Amino acid sequence: MAITNNAQSVNGFDKELLLIGEGYVARPVTLNKDTITGLVADEAGRFIIPQGTYLYGATGESLLVNPQQNAVAVVPTVTKSTGTINTILTVTSKREGAVADVITLAVGTDSTFAVAVGGTGLAKTIDVTLPVDSLGNVTATYEDVVNKINGDVEANSFDVASIAAGADGTTTAAAGTVTLAGGGAETVTSDIDGVLYHSVDVTLGESNGAMIIAGYIDVDKMPSVPGAAVKAKLPKITFARKD
Repeated sequence: MAITNNAQSVNGFDKELLLIGEGYVARPVTLNKDTITGLVADEAGRFIIPQGTYLYGATGESLLVNPQQNAVAVVPTVTKSTGTINTILTVTSKREGAVADVITLAVGTDSTFAVAVGGTGLAKTIDVTLPVDSLGNVTATYEDVVNKINGDVEANSFDVASIAAGADGTTTAAAGTVTLAGGGAETVTSDIDGVLYHSVDVTLGESNGAMIIAGYIDVDKMPSVPGAAVKAKLPKITFARKD
């Protein structure tokens, strides 16, 4: 698929950001390499402003008041709760605040590989049952566990799994548990005018894009889950999930 912005093509598959394709409002915006501080080229040498970027006016004035200025990215500050099991499997909350989810890997009794989600509020539980062979040996690797958690619609709504830096994900998984910790509230120091609808290629300089200023956005298609501070800056946008 190719997304064209000002005759410049962005190759790749942008997700459909809108939860409801009707009734949204978008405004044209101009972006360049300075839109994101420290923007680096991708593997193809292109500079891409990613879909879902929060935008405001480069002069410190709203893009809605002065649309002739370039847009700059607004980057919220937030620390997400995290934890690591057996030094290999890292789980990070998608939610802001003092999330204390408990993630448990338990050795099962048969070939069943399952994820069960429970708990309430900021203390969810994600219980992973590891499959075993006829001799009782675990047959799943930590990479399998990552895929299982991230592929579960409910579990992945709250947390995301990954392999810890430098760890071997092909290692056979073992029982273990961790309680996520270290999270804080999201903060935003600037106003936000809207959300970039599609990725924009700015390799050759300034390029145009579309900024959603009202409507329904699929939160699961955003680069990160917006917290209370971001939502307060965008009262005309509703962030919601399909499932």
